[in-house]
Amino acid sequence: MTASYNTSFFNTSAAAESRVCKKAYRSTALNNFTVDVVDFENEIHTFEVEAESESEASEQAAQMAMSQGSQVSYCNVYCEQ
Repeated sequence: MTASYNTSFFNTSAAAESRVCKKAYRSTALNNFTVDVVDFENEIHTFEVEAESESEASEQAAQMAMSQGSQVSYCNVYCEQ
């Protein structure tokens, strides 16, 4: 199942304006994300994941929530830079 996701940035306004959540150029390191998964009962489950992109982070967190028995409505993805 694919859920929609929203993205926010924890950083300076200049970094947020670039809307790029990546480490240095050619970096192979994964990015750190905090993902709030909201289910259909409006309960929020928070996960910290490492992923290459916002969509991958959303998918990982949604899978974690579903493995705990939650049905995912949408995800809020926060990029930590």
